Amino acid sequence: MRTPRNTPASDSSADGEALLDVRGLSVDFPVAGGRGRTLRIVRELDLTVAPGERVALVGESGSGKSVTARALLRLDRHAVIGGQILFEGRDLVTLTERELRRIRGTRIAMVLQDPQTTLNPVLSIGDQLAETLTIRGVPRKAALVRAREALDRLGVARAGERLRAYPHEFSGGMRQRVCLAMAIIGDPAVLIADEPTTALDVRVQQQVLELIDELAAESGMAVLLITHDLGVVAGYADRVAVMYAGRKIEGSGVEDFFAAPRHPYAQGLLRSVPRVDRDVSTDLDLIPGTPPNPAEPPSGCAFHPRCDRWVERCLTEIPELRVLQDEERAVACHRALPEREEVVA
Repeated sequence: MRTPRNTPASDSSADGEALLDVRGLSVDFPVAGGRGRTLRIVRELDLTVAPGERVALVGESGSGKSVTARALLRLDRHAVIGGQILFEGRDLVTLTERELRRIRGTRIAMVLQDPQTTLNPVLSIGDQLAETLTIRGVPRKAALVRAREALDRLGVARAGERLRAYPHEFSGGMRQRVCLAMAIIGDPAVLIADEPTTALDVRVQQQVLELIDELAAESGMAVLLITHDLGVVAGYADRVAVMYAGRKIEGSGVEDFFAAPRHPYAQGLLRSVPRVDRDVSTDLDLIPGTPPNPAEPPSGCAFHPRCDRWVERCLTEIPELRVLQDEERAVACHRALPEREEVVA
Protein backbone atom coordinates (compact mmCIF):
# COMPACT_ATOMS: atom_id res chain seq x y z
CA MET A 1 0.00 0.00 0.00
CA ARG A 2 1.25 3.45 -0.89
CA THR A 3 2.69 5.56 1.91
CA PRO A 4 0.24 8.36 2.79
CA ARG A 5 1.28 11.90 1.97
CA ASN A 6 1.12 14.43 4.78
CA THR A 7 -0.85 16.88 2.68
CA PRO A 8 -2.31 20.25 3.66
CA ALA A 9 -5.31 20.30 5.91
CA SER A 10 -8.26 22.51 5.84
CA ASP A 11 -10.04 22.80 2.54
CA SER A 12 -7.07 22.74 0.22
CA SER A 13 -6.04 19.75 -1.83
CA ALA A 14 -2.45 18.62 -2.11
CA ASP A 15 -1.82 20.35 -5.42
CA GLY A 16 -4.37 23.13 -5.13
CA GLU A 17 -6.49 21.76 -8.02
CA ALA A 18 -9.63 20.18 -6.61
CA LEU A 19 -11.55 17.71 -8.76
CA LEU A 20 -14.42 17.72 -6.25
CA ASP A 21 -14.94 20.99 -4.36
CA VAL A 22 -17.74 21.12 -1.78
CA ARG A 23 -18.54 24.56 -0.40
CA GLY A 24 -20.95 25.31 2.44
CA LEU A 25 -22.91 22.09 1.98
CA SER A 26 -26.10 21.80 4.01
CA VAL A 27 -28.59 18.93 3.90
CA ASP A 28 -32.13 19.23 5.29
CA PHE A 29 -34.87 16.61 5.46
CA PRO A 30 -38.59 17.29 5.89
CA VAL A 31 -40.06 16.23 9.23
CA ALA A 32 -42.99 13.81 8.94
CA GLY A 33 -46.12 15.65 9.97
CA GLY A 34 -44.05 18.76 10.57
CA ARG A 35 -46.09 21.01 8.26
CA GLY A 36 -43.12 22.11 6.20
CA ARG A 37 -40.59 21.92 9.03
CA THR A 38 -37.17 20.50 8.14
CA LEU A 39 -34.33 18.91 10.06
CA ARG A 40 -30.76 19.92 9.24
CA ILE A 41 -28.35 16.96 9.22
CA VAL A 42 -25.27 18.48 7.54
CA ARG A 43 -24.19 22.04 8.28
CA GLU A 44 -21.90 24.32 6.25
CA LEU A 45 -19.49 21.57 5.20
CA ASP A 46 -16.41 22.42 3.11
CA LEU A 47 -14.42 19.59 1.53
CA THR A 48 -12.08 19.13 -1.42
CA VAL A 49 -10.59 16.09 -3.14
CA ALA A 50 -7.87 16.39 -5.80
CA PRO A 51 -7.11 13.96 -8.64
CA GLY A 52 -5.38 10.88 -7.22
CA GLU A 53 -5.93 12.05 -3.63
CA ARG A 54 -7.49 9.97 -0.85
CA VAL A 55 -9.52 11.87 1.73
CA ALA A 56 -11.06 10.08 4.72
CA LEU A 57 -14.26 11.35 6.34
CA VAL A 58 -14.47 10.01 9.89
CA GLY A 59 -16.74 10.29 12.93
CA GLU A 60 -19.22 8.34 15.02
CA SER A 61 -22.46 6.94 13.61
CA GLY A 62 -24.92 9.80 13.27
CA SER A 63 -22.30 12.45 12.56
CA GLY A 64 -23.57 12.98 9.00
CA LYS A 65 -20.92 11.14 6.97
CA SER A 66 -23.19 8.90 4.89
CA VAL A 67 -25.74 11.69 4.41
CA THR A 68 -22.92 13.84 3.06
CA ALA A 69 -21.81 11.10 0.66
CA ARG A 70 -25.33 10.58 -0.68
CA ALA A 71 -25.88 14.32 -0.97
CA LEU A 72 -22.88 14.67 -3.28
CA LEU A 73 -24.80 12.67 -5.90
CA ARG A 74 -28.24 13.85 -4.74
CA LEU A 75 -29.40 10.31 -4.08
CA ASP A 76 -32.00 11.20 -1.46
CA ARG A 77 -35.07 12.50 -3.25
CA HIS A 78 -36.50 14.36 -0.27
CA ALA A 79 -33.26 16.02 0.80
CA VAL A 80 -33.02 19.80 0.44
CA ILE A 81 -29.41 20.56 -0.47
CA GLY A 82 -27.74 23.95 -0.07
CA GLY A 83 -24.29 25.23 -0.90
CA GLN A 84 -22.21 24.15 -3.89
CA ILE A 85 -20.88 20.79 -5.10
CA LEU A 86 -18.42 21.69 -7.84
CA PHE A 87 -17.22 18.89 -10.12
CA GLU A 88 -15.22 19.60 -13.27
CA GLY A 89 -16.46 23.17 -13.20
CA ARG A 90 -20.17 22.32 -12.83
CA ASP A 91 -22.32 22.73 -9.73
CA LEU A 92 -24.12 19.41 -9.18
CA VAL A 93 -26.70 21.13 -6.97
CA THR A 94 -28.07 23.01 -9.98
CA LEU A 95 -28.12 20.12 -12.49
CA THR A 96 -31.32 18.47 -13.66
CA GLU A 97 -31.96 14.80 -12.86
CA ARG A 98 -31.22 13.91 -16.48
CA GLU A 99 -27.89 15.72 -16.37
CA LEU A 100 -27.01 14.02 -13.08
CA ARG A 101 -27.65 10.57 -14.55
CA ARG A 102 -24.82 11.20 -17.02
CA ILE A 103 -22.44 11.69 -14.07
CA ARG A 104 -23.63 9.11 -11.54
CA GLY A 105 -21.82 5.79 -11.94
CA THR A 106 -19.67 7.13 -14.74
CA ARG A 107 -17.74 10.24 -13.72
CA ILE A 108 -18.58 9.82 -10.01
CA ALA A 109 -19.21 6.33 -8.62
CA MET A 110 -20.23 5.26 -5.15
CA VAL A 111 -19.93 2.14 -3.04
CA LEU A 112 -22.87 2.17 -0.63
CA GLN A 113 -22.61 0.96 2.94
CA ASP A 114 -24.92 -2.07 2.77
CA PRO A 115 -24.34 -4.46 -0.17
CA GLN A 116 -27.42 -6.46 0.80
CA THR A 117 -29.71 -3.56 -0.11
CA THR A 118 -27.57 -2.25 -2.97
CA LEU A 119 -27.86 -5.38 -5.13
CA ASN A 120 -31.09 -6.45 -6.83
CA PRO A 121 -31.97 -9.93 -5.51
CA VAL A 122 -33.77 -11.04 -8.71
CA LEU A 123 -30.98 -10.15 -11.16
CA SER A 124 -27.77 -12.12 -11.67
CA ILE A 125 -24.45 -10.59 -10.69
CA GLY A 126 -23.44 -10.49 -14.37
CA ASP A 127 -26.60 -8.62 -15.38
CA GLN A 128 -26.08 -6.00 -12.68
CA LEU A 129 -22.42 -5.46 -13.50
CA ALA A 130 -23.01 -5.36 -17.25
CA GLU A 131 -25.88 -2.87 -16.91
CA THR A 132 -23.43 -0.26 -15.64
CA LEU A 133 -21.81 -0.35 -19.08
CA THR A 134 -24.68 -1.23 -21.42
CA ILE A 135 -26.63 1.88 -20.43
CA ARG A 136 -23.62 3.81 -21.76
CA GLY A 137 -23.73 2.01 -25.11
CA VAL A 138 -21.20 -0.78 -24.50
CA PRO A 139 -22.29 -4.03 -26.25
CA ARG A 140 -23.53 -6.65 -23.79
CA LYS A 141 -20.87 -9.21 -24.74
CA ALA A 142 -18.06 -6.70 -24.16
CA ALA A 143 -19.71 -5.55 -20.94
CA LEU A 144 -19.78 -9.13 -19.59
CA VAL A 145 -16.10 -9.55 -20.43
CA ARG A 146 -15.27 -6.42 -18.44
CA ALA A 147 -17.54 -7.61 -15.62
CA ARG A 148 -15.62 -10.88 -15.41
CA GLU A 149 -12.31 -9.00 -15.43
CA ALA A 150 -13.51 -6.71 -12.62
CA LEU A 151 -14.55 -9.63 -10.41
CA ASP A 152 -11.33 -11.48 -11.15
CA ARG A 153 -9.31 -8.43 -10.23
CA LEU A 154 -11.14 -8.24 -6.92
CA GLY A 155 -10.22 -11.82 -6.07
CA VAL A 156 -13.54 -13.54 -6.85
CA ALA A 157 -12.73 -17.17 -7.68
CA ARG A 158 -14.19 -18.58 -10.92
CA ALA A 159 -15.32 -15.09 -11.88
CA GLY A 160 -16.81 -16.20 -15.20
CA GLU A 161 -19.04 -18.75 -13.52
CA ARG A 162 -20.06 -16.42 -10.70
CA LEU A 163 -21.52 -13.94 -13.19
CA ARG A 164 -24.52 -16.29 -13.42
CA ALA A 165 -24.97 -16.38 -9.63
CA TYR A 166 -27.43 -14.28 -7.64
CA PRO A 167 -26.68 -12.03 -4.63
CA HIS A 168 -28.06 -14.53 -2.09
CA GLU A 169 -25.44 -17.03 -3.25
CA PHE A 170 -22.62 -14.73 -2.15
CA SER A 171 -21.34 -14.07 1.35
CA GLY A 172 -21.48 -10.54 2.76
CA GLY A 173 -17.84 -9.95 1.92
CA MET A 174 -18.29 -11.23 -1.62
CA ARG A 175 -21.31 -8.98 -2.13
CA GLN A 176 -19.21 -6.04 -1.01
CA ARG A 177 -16.64 -6.89 -3.67
CA VAL A 178 -19.38 -7.03 -6.30
CA CYS A 179 -20.53 -3.56 -5.25
CA LEU A 180 -16.98 -2.28 -5.57
CA ALA A 181 -16.71 -3.90 -9.02
CA MET A 182 -19.91 -2.08 -10.05
CA ALA A 183 -18.37 1.21 -8.95
CA ILE A 184 -14.99 0.89 -10.66
CA ILE A 185 -16.04 -0.88 -13.86
CA GLY A 186 -16.83 2.46 -15.51
CA ASP A 187 -13.44 4.05 -14.68
CA PRO A 188 -14.84 6.97 -12.62
CA ALA A 189 -12.95 10.18 -11.93
CA VAL A 190 -14.19 10.18 -8.30
CA LEU A 191 -14.97 7.18 -6.12
CA ILE A 192 -17.06 7.74 -2.99
CA ALA A 193 -16.55 4.68 -0.81
CA ASP A 194 -18.91 4.42 2.18
CA GLU A 195 -17.43 1.76 4.49
CA PRO A 196 -16.01 -0.26 1.55
CA THR A 197 -14.29 -2.81 3.82
CA THR A 198 -17.40 -3.70 5.84
CA ALA A 199 -17.72 -7.50 6.44
CA LEU A 200 -14.29 -8.17 4.96
CA ASP A 201 -11.48 -9.87 6.85
CA VAL A 202 -8.16 -8.06 7.24
CA ARG A 203 -6.52 -9.79 4.29
CA VAL A 204 -9.37 -8.97 1.90
CA GLN A 205 -9.57 -5.42 3.29
CA GLN A 206 -5.97 -4.91 2.26
CA GLN A 207 -6.64 -6.36 -1.20
CA VAL A 208 -9.60 -4.04 -1.75
CA LEU A 209 -7.76 -0.93 -0.56
CA GLU A 210 -4.68 -1.79 -2.61
CA LEU A 211 -6.87 -2.18 -5.69
CA ILE A 212 -8.51 1.21 -5.12
CA ASP A 213 -5.06 2.68 -4.58
CA GLU A 214 -3.76 1.10 -7.79
CA LEU A 215 -6.69 2.50 -9.78
CA ALA A 216 -6.16 5.95 -8.28
CA ALA A 217 -2.47 5.85 -9.21
CA GLU A 218 -3.15 4.66 -12.76
CA SER A 219 -6.01 6.98 -13.67
CA GLY A 220 -5.81 9.85 -11.18
CA MET A 221 -9.10 8.74 -9.63
CA ALA A 222 -9.94 10.77 -6.51
CA VAL A 223 -11.23 8.81 -3.49
CA LEU A 224 -13.48 9.99 -0.68
CA LEU A 225 -13.36 7.25 1.94
CA ILE A 226 -16.00 7.13 4.68
CA THR A 227 -15.07 4.80 7.49
CA HIS A 228 -15.16 4.11 11.23
CA ASP A 229 -11.89 2.18 11.00
CA LEU A 230 -9.05 4.50 11.97
CA GLY A 231 -6.58 1.72 11.14
CA VAL A 232 -7.72 1.90 7.54
CA VAL A 233 -7.40 5.69 7.63
CA ALA A 234 -3.84 5.50 8.98
CA GLY A 235 -2.67 3.15 6.26
CA TYR A 236 -4.56 4.55 3.32
CA ALA A 237 -5.63 8.22 3.48
CA ASP A 238 -3.72 11.37 2.58
CA ARG A 239 -5.99 13.76 4.48
CA VAL A 240 -8.59 13.40 7.22
CA ALA A 241 -11.78 15.36 7.81
CA VAL A 242 -13.55 14.77 11.14
CA MET A 243 -17.32 15.29 11.39
CA TYR A 244 -19.43 15.76 14.49
CA ALA A 245 -23.16 16.61 14.62
CA GLY A 246 -23.18 17.42 10.92
CA ARG A 247 -20.20 19.78 10.99
CA LYS A 248 -16.59 19.41 10.00
CA ILE A 249 -14.67 20.08 13.21
CA GLU A 250 -11.09 19.21 12.21
CA GLY A 251 -9.13 18.70 8.99
CA SER A 252 -5.46 17.82 8.59
CA GLY A 253 -2.90 15.65 6.87
CA VAL A 254 -3.11 12.06 8.06
CA GLU A 255 0.25 12.10 9.85
CA ASP A 256 -0.61 15.29 11.75
CA PHE A 257 -3.99 13.85 12.69
CA PHE A 258 -2.55 10.72 14.28
CA ALA A 259 0.43 12.50 15.81
CA ALA A 260 -1.47 15.30 17.56
CA PRO A 261 -5.18 15.87 16.93
CA ARG A 262 -6.29 19.26 18.23
CA HIS A 263 -10.06 18.99 18.71
CA PRO A 264 -11.14 17.22 21.95
CA TYR A 265 -13.50 15.00 19.94
CA ALA A 266 -10.74 13.92 17.55
CA GLN A 267 -8.51 13.21 20.53
CA GLY A 268 -11.29 11.09 22.04
CA LEU A 269 -11.67 9.09 18.84
CA LEU A 270 -8.00 8.14 18.91
CA ARG A 271 -8.02 7.32 22.63
CA SER A 272 -10.96 4.96 22.13
CA VAL A 273 -9.10 2.79 19.60
CA PRO A 274 -7.76 -0.48 21.11
CA ARG A 275 -3.99 -0.80 20.98
CA VAL A 276 -1.81 -3.89 21.21
CA ASP A 277 0.47 -2.23 23.76
CA ARG A 278 -2.36 -1.52 26.25
CA ASP A 279 -4.64 -3.62 28.43
CA VAL A 280 -8.03 -3.06 26.80
CA SER A 281 -9.92 -4.05 29.96
CA THR A 282 -8.44 -1.17 31.94
CA ASP A 283 -6.99 1.37 29.51
CA LEU A 284 -9.62 1.80 26.80
CA ASP A 285 -10.81 5.41 27.04
CA LEU A 286 -14.36 5.98 25.76
CA ILE A 287 -15.96 9.32 24.90
CA PRO A 288 -18.70 9.88 27.52
CA GLY A 289 -22.30 10.41 26.49
CA THR A 290 -23.85 10.05 23.04
CA PRO A 291 -24.00 12.18 19.89
CA PRO A 292 -26.71 14.85 20.02
CA ASN A 293 -30.17 14.40 18.57
CA PRO A 294 -30.29 16.55 15.39
CA ALA A 295 -33.87 17.49 16.28
CA GLU A 296 -32.67 18.99 19.57
CA PRO A 297 -29.07 20.14 19.09
CA PRO A 298 -27.32 21.69 22.08
CA SER A 299 -26.60 25.39 22.11
CA GLY A 300 -23.13 26.61 21.25
CA CYS A 301 -20.56 23.93 20.47
CA ALA A 302 -22.41 20.66 19.82
CA PHE A 303 -19.67 18.69 21.58
CA HIS A 304 -19.68 20.66 24.83
CA PRO A 305 -22.03 18.25 26.74
CA ARG A 306 -19.43 15.49 26.26
CA CYS A 307 -16.29 17.63 26.57
CA ASP A 308 -14.17 17.95 29.72
CA ARG A 309 -12.48 21.14 28.46
CA TRP A 310 -15.49 23.38 27.89
CA VAL A 311 -15.59 27.01 28.96
CA GLU A 312 -18.52 29.45 29.18
CA ARG A 313 -18.05 30.50 25.57
CA CYS A 314 -18.65 26.91 24.43
CA LEU A 315 -22.20 26.97 25.84
CA THR A 316 -23.43 29.79 23.62
CA GLU A 317 -21.10 30.28 20.64
CA ILE A 318 -20.62 27.83 17.78
CA PRO A 319 -16.87 27.69 17.03
CA GLU A 320 -15.86 28.52 13.48
CA LEU A 321 -13.50 26.33 11.51
CA ARG A 322 -10.17 28.14 11.52
CA VAL A 323 -6.73 27.44 10.13
CA LEU A 324 -4.13 27.21 12.89
CA GLN A 325 -1.12 29.43 12.43
CA ASP A 326 2.11 27.58 11.62
CA GLU A 327 0.15 24.32 11.19
CA GLU A 328 -1.40 22.65 8.17
CA ARG A 329 -4.70 21.96 9.88
CA ALA A 330 -8.08 23.52 10.60
CA VAL A 331 -10.01 23.16 13.86
CA ALA A 332 -13.42 24.31 15.12
CA CYS A 333 -12.80 24.61 18.87
CA HIS A 334 -12.64 27.63 21.18
CA ARG A 335 -10.01 26.01 23.39
CA ALA A 336 -7.74 25.01 20.50
CA LEU A 337 -7.65 28.47 18.94
CA PRO A 338 -6.16 31.78 19.99
CA GLU A 339 -8.20 34.80 18.92
CA ARG A 340 -5.71 35.74 16.18
CA GLU A 341 -6.30 32.62 14.07
CA GLU A 342 -7.79 33.06 10.61
CA VAL A 343 -11.34 31.96 9.76
CA VAL A 344 -11.52 29.51 6.86
CA ALA A 345 -13.15 31.20 3.87
